[in-house]
Amino acid sequence: MGNKRKKCENPIEELKEWQDNQYNPGYYTGGNIPPYVGIPSKTSLFGKLYKIGARIVGVMYILIGVALICIASTAVILVWGSNGSSLMESRIGVLVAGVISCSLGILSILLGLKYTRTVKPKAECKR
Repeated sequence: MGNKRKKCENPIEELKEWQDNQYNPGYYTGGNIPPYVGIPSKTSLFGKLYKIGARIVGVMYILIGVALICIASTAVILVWGSNGSSLMESRIGVLVAGVISCSLGILSILLGLKYTRTVKPKAECKR
């Protein structure tokens, strides 16, 4: 996929290379990208806000997943344990709904854990 961008590379050299090769057909289609595309904008404030928001959303997903599992298992236990005139089809339907709800709860918990996972900071440039 081409050369990975070197960290702490001189941006003036990148700009000069782009100016020298911007009109060469196919130069930037082989994995090279122009420097103005590869330079990230400064998003430190927005990054911090995103990190806080992602953790809040992650905790909410975990709580929703736990609630789904608890509600589904309680419903299955209540319907399965009843001795009334319930039919076997209704028990199977509740069991299937409980399994689906529990699996959605597990997926929600995994998604919440993904959101709350801490991201490693970028490596500092060695000079």
